Amino acid sequence: MKRSTLPCLALLALAVGPLTVRPAAAQNGTGLRSAPFFPGESMEYAVGYGLLPAGTLEIGIDELDTLDGRPAYHIVFKAESNRAISYIYDINSVEESWFDAREFYSLRYRRESTENDKTRKKEYVFDQQRQVRIEPDGDESPASPRAVDQVAMFYYVRLLPLEPGSKFVLRNQADPDDNPITINVLKRERVKVPAGTFETYVLDLDVKTDGGLFKKGGENRIWVTADARHVPVKISSKVGLGSFQAELVDYARGVPVTSAR
Repeated sequence: MKRSTLPCLALLALAVGPLTVRPAAAQNGTGLRSAPFFPGESMEYAVGYGLLPAGTLEIGIDELDTLDGRPAYHIVFKAESNRAISYIYDINSVEESWFDAREFYSLRYRRESTENDKTRKKEYVFDQQRQVRIEPDGDESPASPRAVDQVAMFYYVRLLPLEPGSKFVLRNQADPDDNPITINVLKRERVKVPAGTFETYVLDLDVKTDGGLFKKGGENRIWVTADARHVPVKISSKVGLGSFQAELVDYARGVPVTSAR
């Protein structure tokens, strides 16, 4: 990845209280809604479990794709354990999301993971009008209104008007049984990671289930830059004696879209 320096550096959701919060609806001249991220943006993290270096995590927008005639950010998550940890627990996974660039909800989700030589696959498309997820064999399961999958959620959270003291209750998880996720913006904090030192907002996430990186009942935190881009520079989850932490090592900003497909 090409290194880039950040300057001073996972929602159409219901906010707690009387305020209803939605990501900004302004368009940027391309027919797309304005967003603080662009195709080509990439983030590389060093991952640790407890005190042990455990592997790498890469998150990025591969391209602005078109799905069923709709422009969509093609988001890719890649996780890989290192050689030392692989003797204990070997994991290699790729998750992909197609995130509607106009409506900010999910159009498609795909995951393939290999854990200790066992490969698992999951894939479905979203019918947002009917509020269902459709698997390749045609099986259907419920989806939340304006559903956002666990990969796209990292980008959806960046669209929120984050300020210390803010609280959001998100009811648009892909699986309705995962609702809600509650996000509290705890404070502003300066943090140092391998990519540099950044001014951040500390987000605390209260999740209902154990899907993805975060665990029910755990201390789940994301540090995002305290600027308009809200780039995640640190991610952690602690449950009991176990802990996961990812710190930003490298960042590339990507290129603004000049025209929608």
